Amino acid sequence: MADGRPVGAAVQRIANNGKPLKMVALTWDKPIDATPYLRVQDKTGRWGPWTELDTVDSAGSPGPGERRRQKYVGGTEPLWVGDAKAAEVLLTRSRRAIPAAETQSGLLTQLGIGSSDSIIATLVDTVLSAVRATVITPRGLLSIGSSVLTSLAGGPKVISRAQWGADERIRCSRPRYSPQLKGAVVHHTAGSNDYTPQQSAEIVRGIYAYHAQVLNWCDIGYNVLVDKYGQIFEGAYGGLGRNVEGNHTGGFNRSTLGLAMIGDLNEAAPTAQMVSATGRFLRWRLGLARLSPVGTSALEARYFADSKFAAGSVADVPTIAAHSDLNHTDCPGLYGDEALTSIRAIAAGGTPIVPVRPSPTRAAPTPVVAPAPVPTAPSAR
Repeated sequence: MADGRPVGAAVQRIANNGKPLKMVALTWDKPIDATPYLRVQDKTGRWGPWTELDTVDSAGSPGPGERRRQKYVGGTEPLWVGDAKAAEVLLTRSRRAIPAAETQSGLLTQLGIGSSDSIIATLVDTVLSAVRATVITPRGLLSIGSSVLTSLAGGPKVISRAQWGADERIRCSRPRYSPQLKGAVVHHTAGSNDYTPQQSAEIVRGIYAYHAQVLNWCDIGYNVLVDKYGQIFEGAYGGLGRNVEGNHTGGFNRSTLGLAMIGDLNEAAPTAQMVSATGRFLRWRLGLARLSPVGTSALEARYFADSKFAAGSVADVPTIAAHSDLNHTDCPGLYGDEALTSIRAIAAGGTPIVPVRPSPTRAAPTPVVAPAPVPTAPSAR
């Protein structure tokens, strides 16, 4: 380890020809046996801590894009990095093999990224042949004010697809509808919690482009998204009042609505505005289906490798469930999970319950050099 490189880890730098990075994700065309991390460099040149990237666990499950998919595509959630100068991707078979200092220049390859006018700027090979880094540059900024919000009949105001700037030309399939809605699954998008009200629309456009064009889902996987300012964004095409089948929870996309809170709720608690907007939207939507927000639902599981339930079995879960109730994941994060009690109370018309403990201030992880990994056959993730 004379070069300072941790055993079992590979690092590669991503730059955008001097232009700021907005959103970054990793994809792979075959199952990988590695844990992905990313850190970003701000405008002053300071590197932030390594962040483990959440995987998009419904990449192999039935969904709107399945009819168009020609090969396996797995990946991470797209990570909003704001206006970063550069980013570094680390892949390791050991969660402990995380370097502390900046990597040696000899370990890196500067990657040119092409025109920022493209939604998907480029795909570039990283040090593991199966993995690609995707830099997503959503077009333009959209100024959103109360005058352009769309009112749902009997429900809260939302920002429609047209209003947040969805390019319908990249949507490559018609919506699929479930015969009935049985419940809602709450997620977080992960990524930075540092964004402006205007950047929220940019984040949604980036997620849409990534889901539709890189993961080949043909549309954004979530049915609705909520930001920390309480703005509600229409997600998958087909109508918020209809039972549109999204692509958000492996094995349980049928008969559920996927709602994503924008940000990393392992790092910070959701704001009061986010919790209130989430509860108010679910009060309206579950009310249309005559479902109790504080009740339970029986969901039939389809096959999915990371599901907690075998195919054909029935999952009895809260009507407003956490993603982690159904799949092996920590989504919607520690503080997102804690907020579900308040979200259910608001959806039922009650008073939100104030969280007992504040959001943590997390230090960068302590680096530990891992021992050389024992070679094993790749396993599906």
